Amino acid sequence: MKAMRLAEFGSPENLRLEEAPDPELREGHVVIRVKATGINPADLVRMSGKYPQPLPLPYIPGTDVAGEVEAIGAGVGHVRVGERVFGRSLNGGGYAEKACLPTNEIFPLPENLSFAEGAAIPVPFYTAYVALHHKAQLKEGETVLISAGGGGVGVAAIQLAKAAGARVITTVGSQEKAERTKELGADIALNYKEQDFAAEVQSLTDGKGVDVIIENVAADNFAQDFNALGRHGRIVLIGTGTGKAPESTFMTGAALFKEATIYGMALPNSVALIPDIANALIPLFADQKVKAMVHKSYPLVEAQQALQDLVAGKVFGKLVLAP
Repeated sequence: MKAMRLAEFGSPENLRLEEAPDPELREGHVVIRVKATGINPADLVRMSGKYPQPLPLPYIPGTDVAGEVEAIGAGVGHVRVGERVFGRSLNGGGYAEKACLPTNEIFPLPENLSFAEGAAIPVPFYTAYVALHHKAQLKEGETVLISAGGGGVGVAAIQLAKAAGARVITTVGSQEKAERTKELGADIALNYKEQDFAAEVQSLTDGKGVDVIIENVAADNFAQDFNALGRHGRIVLIGTGTGKAPESTFMTGAALFKEATIYGMALPNSVALIPDIANALIPLFADQKVKAMVHKSYPLVEAQQALQDLVAGKVFGKLVLAP
């Protein structure tokens, strides 16, 4: 099969389109012929070699895939050969024509979704779901601030928060993204390049602050988040921001005075929750209550360009590769 492989850790420029061995079918796993692969900021971290458990080289990046079942291992009974599915290839392997997924990570793709849309579901929507419901315990009627509303997790979180009955404020970097996030359900979109988002939030909430913050860009926002947060508010840290330094600081006094709760989260720690999360999301997609937003699809050989566009912020929703 053809795959984009990394011979040495570093930047996306180290990726090469090569012939690679087909994935080995194992017990409890399914091999799919990949029709679309989602691109995630975490792909860049793994490619850099800074992931806590670097994978052996040569390495095929990519976790989020959608395609057709080609082979089924022993112990798998809930899918059939030829079925349209989506899921996560946990140890990479998605930037390829075939991928092997464990049985608890593969799910039927709703008929009304394209393969590209299917590949835009796993990491963004699973992350947003865990952040909103398992960490923040978002309640109907609460106000949530979602940073980077035009990114993959942001787009997912806006829709899931609205579906839960919350008031949604989001931050974006352009007027175009502001309008598009409102179309997805955001009540208010703030342009962080032109507005002090914390001051605006205080004004919009009559000085009370928000109940929940879903923070995708902690490197830039964390200190200001406490100025936007209400008393007893909850902050869920998703990441420091695509291409940003991993460090961030905050005002301890504000955190203490507001009795804030800060949650860190990493989706790999939620593997046991994935079947329940996916089964909760599938009806929402089938009934068109939420949408998987695909910004652009690239051929597999253009993976480097796609990753560069991701870092440059030229995205609303998800970028995908099409093997």
